Amino acid sequence: MFGLHSNAEIGYLTTMGETLFSTILQCTGGSGGGGGKGKDQIVKGMIDRFLEVLPAEFVMMDIQAKATDKTPMVVVCL
Repeated sequence: MFGLHSNAEIGYLTTMGETLFSTILQCTGGSGGGGGKGKDQIVKGMIDRFLEVLPAEFVMMDIQAKATDKTPMVVVCL
């Protein structure tokens, strides 16, 4: 999307993932009693909920094939 080198993109996405999961852990707070769930279980539950609401997967090759007019706006949106 940003035209990054492949290695730079991997680093960028890794950092974004770590930040996301760190934020989720911070939002869960601490448990006050002995019956609370562990942080791992809370994060897993949140990730499962995120996965449930995500749209169905799409095939990028099909979308690019349908975009016959490759104007700059179309390229940016892809």
